[in-house]
Amino acid sequence: MHIRRMTPADIETVVAIDTAAGILQPWSTNAYARELLKQTTFCWVAEVEGRLAGSLTMWEVVGEAEIANVAVHPDFWRQGIGRALVQTALDKAAELGFTRIMLEVRASNTAAQSLYRAFGFIEDGRRTAYYTNGEDAILMSRVETSGQ
Repeated sequence: MHIRRMTPADIETVVAIDTAAGILQPWSTNAYARELLKQTTFCWVAEVEGRLAGSLTMWEVVGEAEIANVAVHPDFWRQGIGRALVQTALDKAAELGFTRIMLEVRASNTAAQSLYRAFGFIEDGRRTAYYTNGEDAILMSRVETSGQ
């Protein structure tokens, strides 16, 4: 597995991965293209044997980080790709000196919640009926302290 910065050439495949992974409101190709132009957005892809397997987008928000989007193609689930992408984001957040990292995750996505908890994220709250299907969003964050 190789993790690298996302390029414009990756966008169509990333959108297809988002859809295959079950993201309820996948970003459009234009949305990703706009994000790649921003200096406060960090986008990575994971490649396995030359095939894009997943992606992660992180935003800088007033000195903190927000993981905005994570998706792994179902063909690659449970192979450590999500874990590697999250670790890449955490490493970048630490490099930039961010003291807090936030995210939201569907209430039914217990696998993702377990992954985030393994990285020290805790549940901060809930957005009721946040997603288009009426499902709640679980808000999670991780506060960076020395030694973590």
